Amino acid sequence: MSADTSARSALAAYRALPARAGWGYLVATSLGRLPLSMMPLAILTLTTASTGSIALAGIAAAAAALGEAIGAPTSGALTDRFGQRPVLLTGVVLNVAFAVAFVATIADAPDAVLIALAGATGLTLPQVGPLSRVRWMAMSHDDLSAAFAFEGVTDEVVYIVGPALVGILAVTVSPEAALLSAAALIAVFVTQFALHPSARFTAPRMDPASEAASDEAVVPVSAAARRTIGALVLGGMLAMGTFFGASQAGLTSFALANGLGDSGSLLYAVMAVGSAVATVAMVTVPDRIGFATRWVLAGVGMALGAVGMMLAPNVGILLVWAVLAGAFQGPALLTIFSVAGSIAKPGRAGILMTLTGSGVVMGVAVGTSLGGALAAEGGSTAAFGLVVTAAGVLAALGVGVGVLTRPRSTRA
Repeated sequence: MSADTSARSALAAYRALPARAGWGYLVATSLGRLPLSMMPLAILTLTTASTGSIALAGIAAAAAALGEAIGAPTSGALTDRFGQRPVLLTGVVLNVAFAVAFVATIADAPDAVLIALAGATGLTLPQVGPLSRVRWMAMSHDDLSAAFAFEGVTDEVVYIVGPALVGILAVTVSPEAALLSAAALIAVFVTQFALHPSARFTAPRMDPASEAASDEAVVPVSAAARRTIGALVLGGMLAMGTFFGASQAGLTSFALANGLGDSGSLLYAVMAVGSAVATVAMVTVPDRIGFATRWVLAGVGMALGAVGMMLAPNVGILLVWAVLAGAFQGPALLTIFSVAGSIAKPGRAGILMTLTGSGVVMGVAVGTSLGGALAAEGGSTAAFGLVVTAAGVLAALGVGVGVLTRPRSTRA
């Protein structure tokens, strides 16, 4: 296939998305997930500004992240049982209430109350991204590549724009405005997402015959192998999150060591842009290159990019290697979500997708904290060493997926 033909095919695949879901859906799912990247940082910023305690702020932000890691798969399981609409609308009410309560009590509430409210805010944070992927599995089951690529690019953009928006609002308006703006986005756009007609695709299945028909799309492996693949998917997402978090720590340390001040986030943004571009182009990859191969190649590419960042003598060369690493991290994330979708049993996609997403959250927490500690002791080189390790683990997990999904007749 020529490059021109591939480009036309890719454009046609993306043009089909509004026709299948509607522009309103694309707006709701994009802006509805923006608070996921805003809430923890907004809580950190507000707590620091109001109490003057960075330690308390860190604990509150960690409580929010832990709450999300617990609440995400819980809400996913509930959507499998009751459908997305009631779970999402309940989450909107509770999350907005907890966020407003946090802002209202930040000045004089005991530390324990603030930590509990932060945890509750994270616990009830609506998981628009993973649940949107569940809907695409029903709306675009015959060709998920473009839909999941759209989801991946949206996630990349969200995790660049969200923190920047928190910083802008905190400086130009107030720290309270950052958290309340995130709550307002949830109130408007998650409600729109919940009420969108596509929610009907997530209603609990009651017809065994329809479940049997849908089961044909699931990867043809044994139940035991499917559970193992699920564990590898979760492990892959933990490795991805660690890669993200450690990269942020390493780039921040590199920026400080090279006289660039607090521009580490800008270096990471360059890395994320490369990731988004590569994710968009994934629809041109031939189907004969299977998920396991894509997974392994992406992990190896990320490792090579991380090694380059670890050895980079200056900012210019660092950026080249960061773009290379980013060019593989987006496709890796897309591939892992695709594998998760391919093993999802009918009526169980919600918990699998949200659990997969929460793996990234937990991994980022590990990567940021451990990467920061390593950077404090050994500089950016030590933090990038963790990035290399995470990418290597990711590639190894992809090999495991390849073994489990290989046709029985070709296995040793």
